Amino acid sequence: MMRIKRAFWTGLLALLLAAPSLSHAQDILTVTTADRTESFTLEEILAMPQTTVVTKNDYVDETTIFQGPSLRSVLQEMDITQDAALEMTALNDFSSQVPAADAFEYDVILAVLLNGERMSVRDKGPIWVIYPMDDNPELHDEIYNDRLVWQLKSISVD
Repeated sequence: MMRIKRAFWTGLLALLLAAPSLSHAQDILTVTTADRTESFTLEEILAMPQTTVVTKNDYVDETTIFQGPSLRSVLQEMDITQDAALEMTALNDFSSQVPAADAFEYDVILAVLLNGERMSVRDKGPIWVIYPMDDNPELHDEIYNDRLVWQLKSISVD
């Protein structure tokens, strides 16, 4: 019995030592241009100035409060201009082509909070690209629905 307990604890300790540290923050978003690549943790994204968008879209049942940094501010930080074409890619490798001009014309955000709560992968998180559809009736169009990339993992400049 003593050997079984020792083997259990030895195995558990080895597993814990081999696993990545739970306190290590993981990158959840990578932004890539021809000149540089930057990766961001959830904590870094939450530390950015936050924008709130209250809106409905085809994927939520009611008006919802989304919060996160503006896409415009992230693009400007990376020296990405409004004439760029962006490829937004999700965790499941779905991708959508989005003109950077959208971020400069509208308050598009990289939402990390939904109704004040962090979004899990199951709930379209940790990042969901959100357009302020209720404030801009022209955004109620299928072309913009295709740009509401959830589970966003990367933005690349084409």
